[in-house]
Amino acid sequence: MDWLSIFAPATLIAIGGVYYAWRALDQIAVTGSQEEFRAERIKMREHFSALCDLAANIHTAERSSLRRIGNSGMLIEDSMEALTPVPLSSVRVEWDDSEPPDNLELRKLARRMLPKRTRWKKFATYSAAMGSLAKPALFENQFCFRVVYANWRDVDGPKIILGRGRYFDLIDQAEALAHELSSATKNRASSPTWAQIPMRASLVRDPFSFESRIVLASIGTLTIRRTPDGRGTFFLLYRKAGRVATGEAAYNVLPGGMFQPASISPLGYRRDLSIWRNIMREYNEEMLGAPEAKGEGGMEVDYTEPPYSDFEEAVSAGDLRVWSFGVGLEAHNLTPCLLTVATFEANLFDRIFASLVEANDEGTVVSGPRHGGITGLPLREAEVNDLLGSSKLAPPAAALLYLALQYQDLLLAPPP
Repeated sequence: MDWLSIFAPATLIAIGGVYYAWRALDQIAVTGSQEEFRAERIKMREHFSALCDLAANIHTAERSSLRRIGNSGMLIEDSMEALTPVPLSSVRVEWDDSEPPDNLELRKLARRMLPKRTRWKKFATYSAAMGSLAKPALFENQFCFRVVYANWRDVDGPKIILGRGRYFDLIDQAEALAHELSSATKNRASSPTWAQIPMRASLVRDPFSFESRIVLASIGTLTIRRTPDGRGTFFLLYRKAGRVATGEAAYNVLPGGMFQPASISPLGYRRDLSIWRNIMREYNEEMLGAPEAKGEGGMEVDYTEPPYSDFEEAVSAGDLRVWSFGVGLEAHNLTPCLLTVATFEANLFDRIFASLVEANDEGTVVSGPRHGGITGLPLREAEVNDLLGSSKLAPPAAALLYLALQYQDLLLAPPP
């Protein structure tokens, strides 16, 4: 009897069965890892306020020079805060052409948050995982400005030095950092141990240090409409879930966005090295509905044309005043935000924003009742305090509204 002819087929079938069973286990492991990643992203959104609060408490307890702006999730320390609000034009912005730092330890720690792409390999970066598994509507690796140095109490006045960066640099670090904290807080009654959050532990000594890691800044501007009798109103943007990569399903200031050049022109970085130009472009995009000048195209913005020329003329005339309060740090992801306030005289605001949009690519514009004109939400203590108690208020919005109440007399004073 030919035993080989009998057992060979059975052996092949058995081997094949083992192979396909192994492949099935591979897929189960990959699917489970990816579903866990998606679920954690949802949890990060649903518990956003609690995570911000927890992170703020962690960092203020570890570094005595750090403090919260009001009860917000925005951190600040003396060197990053103007003694009193300063005109935005007094902030010096300089350029540094050096290469971005490569923090190998931070990249290694961030890999702990990455899901499996295959059984044996994880996604290469957090942005790659998000792009494949939880991609928001607005998700492009745009050119951005990287913070090299910042000091609002520099001997020669407020100063920030910027270099080159890309948007996914922020996602790969900041979102991994927030993900780590969320993942470590299964029991929200207690804070995680440092062993559970090693990525955050590596930055806890000086989260405002910009030399050892790639740090991209956003600019948040509280827009105030001032009536002739000295009353103020303001505007918010509800950033819808699934639209943006960070701070989704929360109310933020309007306008707000990444500090970035307007084009990929080789002169773009230097030409757009201006906080004010960035704010003007955000006004045009978020409140007037113009396409975003987002650093991907080759066409440069002509700042001599409306509405940019209207903004410039208004600043020169004193009908638009813009202040800088300093640089805050969002506690949950340790990302800086340049905190600014712009006060428009009502007649100017009504003329420039006569066609204020009701929604934009990021979400819904919150502007109060619109019958009889666009008025905004009242900048009064009772109403603002109600908002400050909301769990849906993003840290930049909470910080700027708190500061606006503290400096209300300055912000709502008649123009010179």
